[in-house]
Amino acid sequence: MRSKILSLDRNIWILSVNSFFTDFSTEMILPLFPIFMDRFLHASKSEIGFIEGLAEFTVAILIALSGFYSDRIGKRKGLAVFGYGFSNLIKPLAFFADSMMFLGLVRVGDRIGKGIRVAPRDALISQSTSKKISGFVFGLSKMMDSAGALIGSLFASLFLFYLGNSELTFRAIFLFSLVPGLISMAILIFLLKDKTFTPSKEKLFRPSELPFEFYLIVLFQGIFSLLAMNYSFMILKAQDNGMSLVIIPIAYAVYNLFVSIFAIPIGSFADKIGKATMLSFVYLAFGLSAIFINLKIEYTTWIAFVIYGFVGGGFNALAKAIISDLTPVHFKATAYGIYYGFVGVCTFLSLYFAGIIWDNFGSTILFNITISGSIFLALLLFLNRKIWQDHAGLEEL
Repeated sequence: MRSKILSLDRNIWILSVNSFFTDFSTEMILPLFPIFMDRFLHASKSEIGFIEGLAEFTVAILIALSGFYSDRIGKRKGLAVFGYGFSNLIKPLAFFADSMMFLGLVRVGDRIGKGIRVAPRDALISQSTSKKISGFVFGLSKMMDSAGALIGSLFASLFLFYLGNSELTFRAIFLFSLVPGLISMAILIFLLKDKTFTPSKEKLFRPSELPFEFYLIVLFQGIFSLLAMNYSFMILKAQDNGMSLVIIPIAYAVYNLFVSIFAIPIGSFADKIGKATMLSFVYLAFGLSAIFINLKIEYTTWIAFVIYGFVGGGFNALAKAIISDLTPVHFKATAYGIYYGFVGVCTFLSLYFAGIIWDNFGSTILFNITISGSIFLALLLFLNRKIWQDHAGLEEL
């Protein structure tokens, strides 16, 4: 472990610390958005699902475009800085939100920034590591994300505990998110160094430039995203189970704590046994998490958030490591753009229809669908795990 850490490229650490402060800023407010919409703006579950889904759809489109553009110009840093800056400056505007449309614009605006930065950032991380430790590196990045999210969630809980759960407290939290956001921007602007490469001479991307195994893992991740609940509906389900408003950010902090705990071990273990193998366990874990939260018992809701932390620690990190192993340097950002784009569209559809199902049939049926679907997909991925073994440089178990 120590030798891995000492051998890491400087940019990996800079991007990881930047992610810590960005998620500190973001996760102060994200777990409060669905509650704010539900309690103070009186939104239906369908409306919340549509806003969250639209935000993810926006990310999907922009990541694809940003990734392609980054590969064409042969640069990463400028797009990453602009994307982080846009998000961190627009999130605090939620302080002024007086309608679903205004808050929706802030939410989508934050995702616009993410859409611009993610593909070039992940490509920069990928350029700075090797196949042998790609799982570890993306696990480290996810751990720092979630450590920031943990601190942000705890700050939100402290605000609610000491100032009360009024609408004014929510708005104060939204405004305070500007502070860690500005720190993250300064880190990128002054410390990050770009890694140049020779762009592809092709003016248009051809799907054949990327291998079949890449598209297959994207398909698996997209289908899983159609079936799985993201944090918004996990939070709403916890509230539906009777968890108090002040406690919910703590439950979300528990989730991020366990994302941080699991992220590096998941990545390191995946480097040894195979990333696709480990990803199938992540799918299975989500089914287990949904089972526990669907029991509607307080202590099983806490267990659900712990297991959900395992899912969060591995879902995107493992897929990004697999993509890193599969793709040439001049198509890395394009590949990440395609991946996030497809998964984002699937997440949009998932959130939108999840809201409709909840409003019309209840949350129990909704979560029963996700349980059966995720367990089936876990089995299917495990049975086909050897497809990715040659690119990983090891035997999938």
